[in-house]
Amino acid sequence: MPSNGGKPDAPEITVTKLLEPSEAETAAAKEKEDFLRVLNDLAGRLEHELKAVLTFWDNNSLDEEHTGYLTCVDYDGTIYDTTKYCELQAQQTYMYAKLYNCTDVYHTEEMLSSAKLGGEFLLRHAYRATDSRCYYAVTREGKPISVRPNMNTEVYFVMALFELHYATKQANYLSRAESVLRVVLAWIRDSGTVNQYGMETTHSTLSDLGHVFRMLLSISEHNPTKLRQHKEDFTYLVKRILQHVQRKESVVLETVQSSGEVEGSLGRLVVPGTVLEVGWMLLKYSLIAHKKELRKQVLSLFIGQMFTAAWDPNNGGIFTFLDVDGLSPTELTWNMKLWWPIADAMIALIMSYKITGERKFLNDFSRVFDYAMVHFREPGHGEWYGYLDNEGRVTHTFKGGPEKGCFHVARCLWMCARLVRDVVAAGGVEK
Repeated sequence: MPSNGGKPDAPEITVTKLLEPSEAETAAAKEKEDFLRVLNDLAGRLEHELKAVLTFWDNNSLDEEHTGYLTCVDYDGTIYDTTKYCELQAQQTYMYAKLYNCTDVYHTEEMLSSAKLGGEFLLRHAYRATDSRCYYAVTREGKPISVRPNMNTEVYFVMALFELHYATKQANYLSRAESVLRVVLAWIRDSGTVNQYGMETTHSTLSDLGHVFRMLLSISEHNPTKLRQHKEDFTYLVKRILQHVQRKESVVLETVQSSGEVEGSLGRLVVPGTVLEVGWMLLKYSLIAHKKELRKQVLSLFIGQMFTAAWDPNNGGIFTFLDVDGLSPTELTWNMKLWWPIADAMIALIMSYKITGERKFLNDFSRVFDYAMVHFREPGHGEWYGYLDNEGRVTHTFKGGPEKGCFHVARCLWMCARLVRDVVAAGGVEK
């Protein structure tokens, strides 16, 4: 008998029924579960590739006789030159020490021993006591060959020894790193400045600023007091970097002067790999320093717009150089596809996805990763080739040379795997 004036009773709604998912909710949950499984598999692929890269260098580059590393390595592991480029010595030392410090799987005595092999060589043979500079190249035994005017080697020297000090607590690593750090910071403040005659001493290059910014970020990762200690340096570098944003904040130029753009082809030059790397470093800094407006600018200009402009729509890959006015860049390698812009694009894109949850960044990452696996990866012996022509064909068969060692690829794979794992652990980041 109806209890409401002749009308049928409404179906009873219980708390249990309210909590039961609808078909749409169930489908959405299943889709999310499948998506997270895909990301988990992606992280596994990145970690597997990292292991192959490290195995290549472990098997072929460690110089137990003279310490340090032999970095001029052909595709199959053959050493074709025993010259030791100290920038690459420091990069490999840093990479081994970083993996030892920041991962469980590589926190082994073998990894630490490999890092110390490079650290000892740097202390004995890379450092020049007369001026706290570093040699660019030395012989296998460590006899000096040359020094470069920029501070690239010194930057990586500082990064490597700070990382080794964190791993070992050996005071000699820290003291030597601190002495070179002071030289680097003094040098960058002198670059791109106007002298007493009103003339620019040097142009400001984004590459130089990016190197020093990378160094400060690196030495601050294990020691937050460094962020406070170098607050003025960080502020100064960010200001200088943003001076490279020109033409009504529509482009990031490689070379500028204090008054703005530099005339000619040099002033029109854009280096996409540098912009993307500086972009992801600024992203990290913006999170640490709580710079929301900087983060928005970086996501839009340094990463989003830069990637779109740099990606080759016909052959894939990232152009090495661009001319902001669309003219032919004067660099002969402008349309080659190199390993390091690809690696930094991967980091920038997956980091942007983690921060924003915007699927476009993940889609772009997938394009770059697929291109790298098809064109740069050499599965027979591990590690990536470094140099491709415009259509993606290998132009140089060596995997290690004067400019390429155990750094960009390994750093990329480790960072990307960690960022993807973070997304999976968070249960996704999309809004």
